[in-house]
Amino acid sequence: MARLILLTPDGPQSIELRQTNTLGRHPNNTIQLLDKIVSKEHCVIERRDDTWILRDLGSLNGSYVNGDRVQGEKSVKHGDEIIFGTLRPGEGIRARFDNHAGASLAPQPPSAPFGGAARAPGSAPGSDAVPPTPMAARASSPPRSSNTSPQPFSSPLVNAQPPTAPAQAAAPAPPVGTRTQFLSGGSTRVELREAARAIGAQIQAKTKGFQPFDAVASDQAQLKTDYERLRMAWELTRTISAERDLDKLLEKILDALFSFVAADRAVILLRGEDGELEAHAARRRDGSSDSIPLSTTILGHVMREKASVLTHDAAMDFALSKGKSMILNRISSAIVVPLLHEDTVLGAVWLDSASLGQFGAKDLEIVTAVGAQAALFIQNSLLSRKIEAEIIMRERFSRLIAPNVAAEVEAGRLEIKKGGVGLEHCTVFNSDIRGFTKMSSGVDAGGVVDMLNEYFEQMVEIIFRHEGTLDKFMGDGIMAFWGAPKASSDDPVRSVRCGLDQLRAVERFNERRAGIGEPPIAVGIGIHTGPLVVGYVGSSKALSYTVIGHTANQSARLCGVAEAGQLIVSGATRAHLGDHFELEELPPVLLKGIAEPVPIFNVLRERNA
Repeated sequence: MARLILLTPDGPQSIELRQTNTLGRHPNNTIQLLDKIVSKEHCVIERRDDTWILRDLGSLNGSYVNGDRVQGEKSVKHGDEIIFGTLRPGEGIRARFDNHAGASLAPQPPSAPFGGAARAPGSAPGSDAVPPTPMAARASSPPRSSNTSPQPFSSPLVNAQPPTAPAQAAAPAPPVGTRTQFLSGGSTRVELREAARAIGAQIQAKTKGFQPFDAVASDQAQLKTDYERLRMAWELTRTISAERDLDKLLEKILDALFSFVAADRAVILLRGEDGELEAHAARRRDGSSDSIPLSTTILGHVMREKASVLTHDAAMDFALSKGKSMILNRISSAIVVPLLHEDTVLGAVWLDSASLGQFGAKDLEIVTAVGAQAALFIQNSLLSRKIEAEIIMRERFSRLIAPNVAAEVEAGRLEIKKGGVGLEHCTVFNSDIRGFTKMSSGVDAGGVVDMLNEYFEQMVEIIFRHEGTLDKFMGDGIMAFWGAPKASSDDPVRSVRCGLDQLRAVERFNERRAGIGEPPIAVGIGIHTGPLVVGYVGSSKALSYTVIGHTANQSARLCGVAEAGQLIVSGATRAHLGDHFELEELPPVLLKGIAEPVPIFNVLRERNA
């Protein structure tokens, strides 16, 4: 089986060849070579009868066989050295063509001369004879541990068919149409189905766990890698673990990312309540305030697949998905990592650079590790915010409902639902002080407020005693209702009892005021029962649990009809009172919004009270 053996920092990488193989930077190629010096469609290696041919596709920097640039096409033989891109030392991608059933071949080290010098002395071009270089010897042994940190080098991702691994047990062959991406250093490997592939160059970072010390004690490179991972985790934890303010937390995460990765721009996005991503923190390394363009193509893929993306050339890697924004916004290299807490995607971390091939395997692993740790702290911060908001809401709500009802809510036996809920029967109570404006004119403002606070304190205590829900204060008026959040069959009865208790409390209140030479107050009350909507109304920062509808309006208008000391109920409320109260029927009244006069009743007292 013919194959290409490519030189990587961790030794040779073997790629089996098909009948026809296209090579280049574009993800549609059979073998994707992610190097900025390689053309999108660089060359073709194909088999014709018993001969293998390399056909250059007019690449800008050329294809070379044994140091000679290919003009059109050229046959390749076992042992030939192939260079994609340039003959300049340290650049391009180097490979050996292996078409021999016996010993494996490997590319020579970068320090070795190109072309004829790579052949054994006295051998002819294309000869099978290869000097026994150290690199060639390594080709027949398994590649070194993928845990080893890669050294800097110019060759990027090689995305190709699954390799054969000499001297290792053969792994199960991947499904037909599967392509395997190899990251330099071998730390990440992902198989992508061509038929289902929508985006190129997706690489999922697989963060390795820590091995027992005895297993790595002799591996200095692995110990160094593990130490660096621990150091970064410690630095990040020390920097951000105590931060509870979300905005400051995100800024500190950006600081950490810039210290670990050579990115030009960074953005942290969080998922909003509507599920859409919103940028919460952004920074450029140069400190400028220019906007940072993001690709919805990449972000959508990361959020949907819950997978990290590393791209060396976004405009080409994502050409299949028609990511035009990456070309227009000059997004070249990018790392995008989901912020995953358990299986929930909180948002994403975006890092990019205008330079091609800026990021490597280590960068992807670092950002993925930082993202996982950051997601935990972000989740804690969001949870802390939620708890604080719930505490505030609970405190506010406990001031609106009777203590016994609040206890039911806190115990979880009674649910308070956000949003509007339609109720068929709810009894609404309105009261206000008659002649309050005239009474308070010319009086010290502080004295008026003190009087109202004393009056409201007593009235609210009575409302709660009868298990009513306080809606709001309106100047000198009070609005309350029965039937939500907890409904009972005797809600109208308890509402009327509350009104009678309040009128008696006003009498006692006036007695105390007379004792200190203050004028008395007079209160009128209106009660109506009917359908309405109850729920939270307001903004995201200030919500009020209230009732809305014609029933609430009619209650307020009945309150306006009531004279000082009267408690007026509508015919609808009267129908629910039975024989609990002595009532005085009054002449029907015409209320705003109602075409016909409505029957009303003055509640005199409770029977057998």
